[in-house]
Amino acid sequence: MNIFKVSTAVLSTCALSVGLTVGVVSEARADYQSFSLAPGFQPDPQVGTGHSGGDRVTSDCGNVDTASAPDHVVYLSTNFDFLRAAVNSPGDVTLLVEGPGGRICSDDVNGLMPEISGSWSAGTYNVWIGDWDGGYHRYELSLSEF
Repeated sequence: MNIFKVSTAVLSTCALSVGLTVGVVSEARADYQSFSLAPGFQPDPQVGTGHSGGDRVTSDCGNVDTASAPDHVVYLSTNFDFLRAAVNSPGDVTLLVEGPGGRICSDDVNGLMPEISGSWSAGTYNVWIGDWDGGYHRYELSLSEF
């Protein structure tokens, strides 16, 4: 009987430890989201998070992650008459978007914060949040129809 109670306690402790570890891992993966959007999406705004910067240096958008590793991927199922991609961060960050319309870099539109807004064509957009000082600043990317 005592061996059964000890085994149960040890097994319960192990299961609890595994559950806590899994919880931490899934929380860490909450950054760098991908989005699949259609007009009228909810909730509005959609918000993605991460840390700015990377090892690739661009002449117009600062330091960003490698070309094969965008911070976010945005899939638009149809054309948007108006969509706003805006970044909020405590650091001086940039917003680099590559998609069907080409490559756009935004910097210092709202104070030091970047923003790209207007009509967007249907398709896949790769998004990088860069910075000028290599600071790897925490950020929020907001996608909104307003």
